[in-house]
Amino acid sequence: MKILFIRHGETTDNLRHVYAGVTDSSLTSHGVLQTARLATHIGSTIPPLTHIFSSPLSRAKKTAEAIYEEQKKVRVSQSRNKPSSSAKESEEEKDNTSDLPETAASSSTSILSENEGTAEYDNEEEEAGESIYFKIDADLIEQDFGSYEGETFLTTTPKKNLKKRKRSDSVGSGVGSGTSSAAGGSGGDPKKKRRSGDGDLSNTTGTIGTTDVEMTAGEEGPLTGAVDTPLAAAAVPLSEEEEEEEEFREMETPASIKARADSFIRRCVIPLLPGTPTLLPPSLTSQNPPTNNTQEPPPENSSPVVAIISHGMLLSWLWKSFVALFPPSSVLATTPVVQKGWYQGKHPGWGNTGYLVVEVLPKGVVSKDGMTVVIEGVNEKAHLVGLKRTGGGVGSEKWDQRQTKLDGFLGKKEE
Repeated sequence: MKILFIRHGETTDNLRHVYAGVTDSSLTSHGVLQTARLATHIGSTIPPLTHIFSSPLSRAKKTAEAIYEEQKKVRVSQSRNKPSSSAKESEEEKDNTSDLPETAASSSTSILSENEGTAEYDNEEEEAGESIYFKIDADLIEQDFGSYEGETFLTTTPKKNLKKRKRSDSVGSGVGSGTSSAAGGSGGDPKKKRRSGDGDLSNTTGTIGTTDVEMTAGEEGPLTGAVDTPLAAAAVPLSEEEEEEEEFREMETPASIKARADSFIRRCVIPLLPGTPTLLPPSLTSQNPPTNNTQEPPPENSSPVVAIISHGMLLSWLWKSFVALFPPSSVLATTPVVQKGWYQGKHPGWGNTGYLVVEVLPKGVVSKDGMTVVIEGVNEKAHLVGLKRTGGGVGSEKWDQRQTKLDGFLGKKEE
């Protein structure tokens, strides 16, 4: 079994270096390019995915959809490359008629064949999509930062919490404006508009500017995560009629985040493991479900390859819940991962579209006592090598979904 823990592409709030959390921050044009690179990379380096799980927030969902669409193409390609008796007969028939002169009738037949071929490919893609289990799961939503949503990473006390905000890409909740979010916090519009950088309250790493910021749960820092960045953000004043205050909203507690992470691992990962976990904390047993999520377990597969697309902070908690199933001695790392600085018990971090990939081996392959987890990559971003941000501010803008061809719209990338 192989599992990929993936973070979404770059968003407008990632660049502003503010807490996005359950705010539905949009992907930037550069973020869309990142997701396309990621999807292609996974399709060419990882075995075909059997399960895809995603957070309901659009930044994660769109990243997951890009991966899903590419996976359909991969499956069709693999299917077509497999020789069949009917395919061989078709080739022999083609060879026998290759010397015949082309007529108007044969020309029109050729056009019809092309149309039929297109329809056939579409049908094959549809069938390929049905063979991939794609699920949006509310437990994968990012941590709700409450009144800190929209504030900079170094904010310790929100200056003002407003009911109105000039941000078209904000919904105030992961499920919808004015409703309770899956993260446990109540809805409501986010805070004051600022000019600072962004970030979804994730466990991601990076630097200030156009690169993504990586936070790691488990280390000391402001609020829940840790970020070591000298950021100073200037507030954008709002008109008096917009400064309508509301009550302070608490951020989601670590206990609530852990409960959601445990719920997902219990419902969606444990049923797919190639054996029974050696360790099974009470919070991960089916007799003690930590949340009200009662979705059906995913379909079983003999060799599952699972992609989990979520957010930095939530991914860190998912990792903690996952490794809690195994004794430390059964969690190993490949030499390249160790050379990158990995050590036993380290909290991984995720940059935009970075992913952590593990192989779960059945009992007896490495250890006779139980399953073995092999960490094959941490915050992998080889797919971003050579990708440059488009100049003129276009790459940092919110992606326009009306664009029919992103590359053509963005034009030549700056050196």
